[in-house]
Amino acid sequence: MAEYKFRADIEKFEASTSKYRGENALVLVDCARLSYTPEAEISEAMQEQWGFQNFQFFNGPSTQAFIAANEEIIIVSFRGTELTWEDLKSDAKTFLVPRPYGNVHHGFSDALQEVWAEMRDCINQFQDNKQTVWISGHSLGAALATLATAEFLLVDGGAINGLYTIGQPRVGDGTFASNLDAACLDRNFRFVNNNDVVTRVPLPGAIRDYTHVGNELYITEGGDLRDSISWFQKFWDREVGILHDIGEKGLDGLKDHSSDEYVRLIEKNRAVTTIWS
Repeated sequence: MAEYKFRADIEKFEASTSKYRGENALVLVDCARLSYTPEAEISEAMQEQWGFQNFQFFNGPSTQAFIAANEEIIIVSFRGTELTWEDLKSDAKTFLVPRPYGNVHHGFSDALQEVWAEMRDCINQFQDNKQTVWISGHSLGAALATLATAEFLLVDGGAINGLYTIGQPRVGDGTFASNLDAACLDRNFRFVNNNDVVTRVPLPGAIRDYTHVGNELYITEGGDLRDSISWFQKFWDREVGILHDIGEKGLDGLKDHSSDEYVRLIEKNRAVTTIWS
Protein backbone atom coordinates (compact mmCIF):
# COMPACT_ATOMS: atom_id res chain seq x y z
CA MET A 1 0.00 0.00 0.00
CA ALA A 2 1.39 3.35 -1.07
CA GLU A 3 2.03 5.84 1.71
CA TYR A 4 -0.38 8.77 1.73
CA LYS A 5 1.35 12.10 1.08
CA PHE A 6 0.28 14.72 3.60
CA ARG A 7 0.87 18.38 2.77
CA ALA A 8 0.23 19.39 6.38
CA ASP A 9 2.57 19.14 9.38
CA ILE A 10 0.70 17.76 12.40
CA GLU A 11 3.47 19.05 14.69
CA LYS A 12 2.43 22.64 13.87
CA PHE A 13 -1.20 22.11 14.91
CA GLU A 14 -2.35 24.41 17.73
CA ALA A 15 -4.67 22.25 19.82
CA SER A 16 -5.90 24.82 22.34
CA THR A 17 -6.88 27.74 20.11
CA SER A 18 -10.26 28.40 18.58
CA LYS A 19 -8.95 31.22 16.39
CA TYR A 20 -8.19 30.75 12.70
CA ARG A 21 -4.79 29.22 12.08
CA GLY A 22 -3.43 28.43 8.64
CA GLU A 23 -1.54 25.38 9.88
CA ASN A 24 -4.68 24.03 11.55
CA ALA A 25 -6.64 24.67 8.37
CA LEU A 26 -4.11 22.70 6.33
CA VAL A 27 -4.23 19.71 8.70
CA LEU A 28 -8.02 19.61 8.61
CA VAL A 29 -8.45 20.03 4.86
CA ASP A 30 -5.73 17.43 4.33
CA CYS A 31 -7.89 15.09 6.42
CA ALA A 32 -10.88 15.96 4.23
CA ARG A 33 -8.83 14.97 1.19
CA LEU A 34 -7.57 11.82 2.95
CA SER A 35 -11.16 10.73 3.61
CA TYR A 36 -11.56 9.79 -0.08
CA THR A 37 -8.95 7.03 0.20
CA PRO A 38 -9.68 3.45 1.35
CA GLU A 39 -10.19 2.81 5.06
CA ALA A 40 -6.90 0.93 5.47
CA GLU A 41 -4.95 3.82 3.94
CA ILE A 42 -6.69 6.37 6.17
CA SER A 43 -5.95 4.28 9.25
CA GLU A 44 -2.28 3.88 8.31
CA ALA A 45 -1.87 7.59 7.60
CA MET A 46 -3.48 8.76 10.84
CA GLN A 47 -2.01 6.13 13.15
CA GLU A 48 1.39 5.31 11.66
CA GLN A 49 2.36 8.61 10.04
CA TRP A 50 0.73 11.05 12.46
CA GLY A 51 0.73 8.92 15.59
CA PHE A 52 -2.96 9.08 16.50
CA GLN A 53 -3.56 6.33 19.05
CA ASN A 54 -7.30 5.97 18.46
CA PHE A 55 -9.03 5.56 15.10
CA GLN A 56 -12.51 4.57 13.93
CA PHE A 57 -13.99 4.45 10.42
CA PHE A 58 -17.74 4.80 9.79
CA ASN A 59 -19.48 3.41 6.73
CA GLY A 60 -23.19 4.04 6.15
CA PRO A 61 -25.14 3.44 2.92
CA SER A 62 -24.31 6.95 1.67
CA THR A 63 -21.97 8.29 4.36
CA GLN A 64 -18.32 7.61 5.14
CA ALA A 65 -16.29 9.34 7.82
CA PHE A 66 -13.48 8.79 10.29
CA ILE A 67 -12.55 9.92 13.78
CA ALA A 68 -8.96 9.95 15.00
CA ALA A 69 -7.66 11.03 18.40
CA ASN A 70 -4.33 11.60 20.12
CA GLU A 71 -3.63 13.06 23.56
CA GLU A 72 -4.54 16.61 22.46
CA ILE A 73 -7.07 16.60 19.63
CA ILE A 74 -9.93 14.66 18.09
CA ILE A 75 -10.39 15.04 14.33
CA VAL A 76 -13.74 14.21 12.74
CA SER A 77 -13.66 14.14 8.94
CA PHE A 78 -16.39 13.34 6.41
CA ARG A 79 -15.96 12.02 2.87
CA GLY A 80 -17.56 13.94 0.02
CA THR A 81 -19.76 12.80 -2.85
CA GLU A 82 -18.69 9.79 -4.86
CA LEU A 83 -20.37 8.49 -8.01
CA THR A 84 -22.63 6.03 -6.20
CA TRP A 85 -26.42 5.85 -6.36
CA GLU A 86 -26.76 6.41 -2.60
CA ASP A 87 -24.56 9.54 -2.65
CA LEU A 88 -26.42 10.94 -5.63
CA LYS A 89 -29.77 10.32 -3.94
CA SER A 90 -28.56 12.19 -0.85
CA ASP A 91 -27.49 15.17 -2.93
CA ALA A 92 -30.79 15.21 -4.86
CA LYS A 93 -33.14 15.49 -1.84
CA THR A 94 -33.02 19.28 -1.76
CA PHE A 95 -36.28 20.00 0.09
CA LEU A 96 -35.94 21.18 3.68
CA VAL A 97 -36.83 19.14 6.75
CA PRO A 98 -37.06 20.38 10.36
CA ARG A 99 -34.37 19.71 12.93
CA PRO A 100 -34.13 21.19 16.47
CA TYR A 101 -31.82 23.94 15.18
CA GLY A 102 -33.69 24.87 11.97
CA ASN A 103 -34.71 23.47 8.59
CA VAL A 104 -31.97 21.61 6.69
CA HIS A 105 -31.39 19.75 3.43
CA HIS A 106 -33.29 16.45 3.60
CA GLY A 107 -30.66 14.35 1.86
CA PHE A 108 -27.78 15.70 3.95
CA SER A 109 -29.75 15.18 7.15
CA ASP A 110 -30.63 11.57 6.28
CA ALA A 111 -27.01 10.85 5.35
CA LEU A 112 -25.68 12.14 8.67
CA GLN A 113 -28.25 10.24 10.73
CA GLU A 114 -26.97 6.97 9.22
CA VAL A 115 -23.83 7.26 11.33
CA TRP A 116 -24.17 10.12 13.82
CA ALA A 117 -25.26 8.17 16.93
CA GLU A 118 -22.24 5.89 16.59
CA MET A 119 -19.92 8.81 15.85
CA ARG A 120 -21.14 10.80 18.86
CA ASP A 121 -20.48 7.83 21.12
CA CYS A 122 -17.01 7.45 19.60
CA ILE A 123 -16.14 11.10 20.28
CA ASN A 124 -17.21 10.67 23.88
CA GLN A 125 -15.13 7.51 24.20
CA PHE A 126 -12.01 9.06 22.65
CA GLN A 127 -12.27 12.29 24.65
CA ASP A 128 -10.52 10.90 27.73
CA ASN A 129 -7.96 13.68 28.19
CA LYS A 130 -10.05 16.82 27.54
CA GLN A 131 -9.01 16.75 23.89
CA THR A 132 -10.31 19.58 21.71
CA VAL A 133 -12.63 18.57 18.86
CA TRP A 134 -12.11 19.56 15.23
CA ILE A 135 -14.46 18.81 12.31
CA SER A 136 -13.79 18.94 8.56
CA GLY A 137 -15.10 17.84 5.19
CA HIS A 138 -15.23 18.53 1.45
CA SER A 139 -18.33 18.86 -0.76
CA LEU A 140 -21.06 16.54 0.62
CA GLY A 141 -18.58 15.89 3.44
CA ALA A 142 -18.51 19.61 4.20
CA ALA A 143 -22.29 19.65 4.46
CA LEU A 144 -22.22 16.62 6.77
CA ALA A 145 -19.46 18.21 8.87
CA THR A 146 -21.61 21.32 9.28
CA LEU A 147 -24.68 19.32 10.30
CA ALA A 148 -22.59 17.19 12.66
CA THR A 149 -21.35 20.38 14.30
CA ALA A 150 -24.94 21.53 14.78
CA GLU A 151 -25.91 18.18 16.28
CA PHE A 152 -22.87 18.10 18.56
CA LEU A 153 -23.23 21.69 19.80
CA LEU A 154 -26.97 22.32 19.79
CA VAL A 155 -28.41 18.87 20.54
CA ASP A 156 -25.70 16.94 22.38
CA GLY A 157 -24.28 19.88 24.36
CA GLY A 158 -20.71 19.32 23.13
CA ALA A 159 -17.97 21.81 22.29
CA ILE A 160 -15.64 22.22 19.33
CA ASN A 161 -12.57 24.32 18.65
CA GLY A 162 -12.94 24.45 14.90
CA LEU A 163 -15.07 23.59 11.87
CA TYR A 164 -13.09 23.92 8.62
CA THR A 165 -14.77 23.02 5.32
CA ILE A 166 -13.87 23.19 1.64
CA GLY A 167 -16.29 23.31 -1.30
CA GLN A 168 -19.33 23.42 0.97
CA PRO A 169 -22.86 23.67 -0.47
CA ARG A 170 -25.61 25.50 1.38
CA VAL A 171 -26.99 23.25 4.13
CA GLY A 172 -30.08 24.86 5.65
CA ASP A 173 -32.34 27.85 6.04
CA GLY A 174 -31.89 31.20 7.75
CA THR A 175 -32.96 29.87 11.13
CA PHE A 176 -30.39 27.09 10.90
CA ALA A 177 -27.69 29.57 9.87
CA SER A 178 -28.57 31.96 12.70
CA ASN A 179 -28.56 29.23 15.35
CA LEU A 180 -25.30 27.66 14.21
CA ASP A 181 -23.57 31.02 13.78
CA ALA A 182 -24.65 32.02 17.29
CA ALA A 183 -23.02 28.86 18.62
CA CYS A 184 -19.71 28.87 16.71
CA LEU A 185 -19.30 31.73 14.23
CA ASP A 186 -15.87 32.58 15.65
CA ARG A 187 -14.59 29.06 14.85
CA ASN A 188 -16.44 28.14 11.63
CA PHE A 189 -14.36 28.66 8.46
CA ARG A 190 -15.68 27.90 4.98
CA PHE A 191 -13.20 28.00 2.08
CA VAL A 192 -14.50 28.90 -1.39
CA ASN A 193 -12.20 28.51 -4.39
CA ASN A 194 -13.06 31.06 -7.11
CA ASN A 195 -15.68 29.44 -9.40
CA ASP A 196 -16.36 26.30 -7.36
CA VAL A 197 -19.90 25.52 -8.53
CA VAL A 198 -20.84 23.38 -5.52
CA THR A 199 -20.55 26.36 -3.15
CA ARG A 200 -23.43 28.03 -5.04
CA VAL A 201 -26.03 25.28 -4.56
CA PRO A 202 -28.76 24.69 -3.56
CA LEU A 203 -29.86 28.09 -4.83
CA PRO A 204 -31.18 30.53 -2.22
CA GLY A 205 -34.71 31.81 -2.60
CA ALA A 206 -38.04 32.56 -0.99
CA ILE A 207 -39.37 29.00 -1.35
CA ARG A 208 -36.27 27.17 -0.15
CA ASP A 209 -34.50 29.59 2.13
CA TYR A 210 -31.00 28.14 1.74
CA THR A 211 -28.34 30.27 3.43
CA HIS A 212 -24.59 29.83 3.94
CA VAL A 213 -23.13 29.62 7.45
CA GLY A 214 -19.81 30.55 9.00
CA ASN A 215 -16.99 32.80 7.87
CA GLU A 216 -16.13 32.69 4.19
CA LEU A 217 -12.48 32.54 3.19
CA TYR A 218 -12.38 33.23 -0.53
CA ILE A 219 -9.52 32.07 -2.77
CA THR A 220 -9.04 34.30 -5.81
CA GLU A 221 -8.38 33.23 -9.38
CA GLY A 222 -4.72 34.00 -8.70
CA GLY A 223 -4.68 31.72 -5.65
CA ASP A 224 -4.67 34.36 -2.89
CA LEU A 225 -6.67 33.93 0.32
CA ARG A 226 -9.04 36.78 1.22
CA ASP A 227 -10.97 37.13 4.47
CA SER A 228 -13.06 40.00 3.09
CA ILE A 229 -14.11 40.68 -0.48
CA SER A 230 -16.95 42.75 -1.92
CA TRP A 231 -19.68 41.30 -4.09
CA PHE A 232 -18.36 43.18 -7.12
CA GLN A 233 -14.74 42.11 -6.54
CA LYS A 234 -15.85 38.48 -6.27
CA PHE A 235 -18.01 38.78 -9.40
CA TRP A 236 -15.13 40.25 -11.39
CA ASP A 237 -12.62 37.73 -10.06
CA ARG A 238 -14.89 34.88 -11.10
CA GLU A 239 -15.28 36.35 -14.58
CA VAL A 240 -11.48 36.51 -14.86
CA GLY A 241 -11.30 32.87 -13.77
CA ILE A 242 -13.73 31.86 -16.51
CA LEU A 243 -11.81 33.84 -19.14
CA HIS A 244 -8.48 32.34 -18.13
CA ASP A 245 -9.94 28.84 -18.35
CA ILE A 246 -11.16 29.16 -21.94
CA GLY A 247 -9.49 26.49 -24.06
CA GLU A 248 -8.47 24.38 -21.07
CA LYS A 249 -9.73 20.86 -20.49
CA GLY A 250 -12.65 20.41 -18.10
CA LEU A 251 -15.14 22.81 -16.59
CA ASP A 252 -13.74 25.64 -14.48
CA GLY A 253 -16.43 25.31 -11.80
CA LEU A 254 -15.71 21.61 -11.32
CA LYS A 255 -11.93 21.96 -11.41
CA ASP A 256 -12.14 24.65 -8.73
CA HIS A 257 -14.09 22.15 -6.59
CA SER A 258 -11.22 19.63 -6.48
CA SER A 259 -10.13 18.71 -2.95
CA ASP A 260 -6.54 18.41 -4.19
CA GLU A 261 -6.69 21.97 -5.50
CA TYR A 262 -8.11 23.27 -2.22
CA VAL A 263 -5.32 21.62 -0.24
CA ARG A 264 -2.68 23.00 -2.62
CA LEU A 265 -4.05 26.53 -2.32
CA ILE A 266 -4.46 26.41 1.45
CA GLU A 267 -0.88 25.14 1.71
CA LYS A 268 0.20 28.13 -0.39
CA ASN A 269 -1.62 30.45 2.02
CA ARG A 270 -0.77 28.65 5.27
CA ALA A 271 1.11 31.66 6.67
CA VAL A 272 -1.69 34.16 5.92
CA THR A 273 -3.33 35.78 8.95
CA THR A 274 -6.98 36.76 8.85
CA ILE A 275 -9.34 38.97 10.83
CA TRP A 276 -10.17 35.81 12.82
CA SER A 277 -6.53 34.95 13.64
